[in-house]
Amino acid sequence: MKKFYLGLFAVLFAFNANAFDLAGAARQVSESADKTAQSIEAKKAANAQAKADREAAAEARKAELKQKIEDKKAEMKAKAEEQKAADATKKAEQEKAVEDAKNSLKNLKNSFSK
Repeated sequence: MKKFYLGLFAVLFAFNANAFDLAGAARQVSESADKTAQSIEAKKAANAQAKADREAAAEARKAELKQKIEDKKAEMKAKAEEQKAADATKKAEQEKAVEDAKNSLKNLKNSFSK
């Protein structure tokens, strides 16, 4: 019977030793899983930040392009107004030249008819 109890004790001791080893292994697996989860969360956060940075940069470029378009529109409108004013001035000069030519012709006619 002594052998039986010694054998049982040895089996229980071995079982407890294995249980401690399994608990240690489980703890290591748990720690490894926690580290992996933290790494994944950090990667997700980094990806989210990178995405936010890209979106912010895209919005900034979009706003910059919109401003450039508005500036170009204003510039073209100003050029059109300048051209319109120049055309009006040129037309007025041409009308004055025609009127002067008519007056000169009229004066010339009057001088010959007298």
